[in-house]
Amino acid sequence: MLFLDKRWRFTCMLVCALPLFASANENSRVAQSSINVEVLTRAFDKLIVTNDRPFYGVILLVQGGKPIYEYQQTTEGQKALSSASPFLLASQSKMITAAVVLNAVDEGALALNKPLNDYLAQAKQSLYHPDITIRQLLNHSSGIAPIGQNNRFTPGSQFQYSNLGYEVLAQVLAYQYQQPFAQRVNQYLDTHSLTGIRASLGAIERVKLSGNAAMLAPGFAMQGDGVLEPIKYEISNALLPGGGMLGSAAGLVEYLQALHDGKLLSTRSYQQMITPGIKRGHRWEDLYYGYGVQISEQSIAEYSHSGYLPGYQSLSLSYPESQTYLVVMENVSWPLDDMDRVFGLHDKLRNTLREQLISSHIAEKINP
Repeated sequence: MLFLDKRWRFTCMLVCALPLFASANENSRVAQSSINVEVLTRAFDKLIVTNDRPFYGVILLVQGGKPIYEYQQTTEGQKALSSASPFLLASQSKMITAAVVLNAVDEGALALNKPLNDYLAQAKQSLYHPDITIRQLLNHSSGIAPIGQNNRFTPGSQFQYSNLGYEVLAQVLAYQYQQPFAQRVNQYLDTHSLTGIRASLGAIERVKLSGNAAMLAPGFAMQGDGVLEPIKYEISNALLPGGGMLGSAAGLVEYLQALHDGKLLSTRSYQQMITPGIKRGHRWEDLYYGYGVQISEQSIAEYSHSGYLPGYQSLSLSYPESQTYLVVMENVSWPLDDMDRVFGLHDKLRNTLREQLISSHIAEKINP
């Protein structure tokens, strides 16, 4: 049985910078909305302490290339966590898969509006609904169903979250490039010197980030009786594209910075990725989905994704206009029968950060 052991927290002011986060270069956007670090630190600390369940994992907030808030908390008997500790990204993996797909579009290997079955027929694979396109798989509007079942709805007519859609995208990429999907992902990441995210297959107790001795943070599932059950399973080719990639909080922030600084895709592909494609029902309301990313345009442009697998749950928030990025990584999952308990703290952190950014932006407009 595991209970709360000790809090490991390091709140880093703007004068502090980790080597991983180089200051923005001359091509990067200049931060427009400065955060009151002292106020935000107190607010974040209070939210964590007063939350209706304990937090186990890492929280990292970066603005202008510099970490301004970091919080770590581990469980009894486990090694202390840090922003470099690897976690399973769960559905945040879709942001990476989508970028790799769009890179293939940039290279002419895929076309967004081309029917999926054109690629599958060439690869001599089983076919799906004839009207499904690559674009619809990326934004979860395909309605794709397992082979032998009727499509869930007319492709393109509505949103329905689909891990299968991303699994099929990975299969198409593997055929088009004649290399395993994991190899394709790692090649893409290596090309952009992104070492904090990795596609690896196998038992989760053995996988790790390349060049990093740190093993994956062990995952636990909270049971109804308050006991944390260790999670053990395999990262398979089916799981990898939609939920099985590894990444640290620092590595995911680095990836998001590069993505939104326009370093990973052509301008056209990046704009397509972050353009609202279809509205999705969500507890945040008025939320849209682009390609592998959630989009909110309420008061401030926000790009996000959540992740959940037994043993791991997470959130990332990107505000490129102010170069602000928040990543929350947890290696304890909570039962999905109470979504407020699972993601309540994530939502409170988001609301607090948004309020700060919006108020700062308004103040700067009044007093430029």
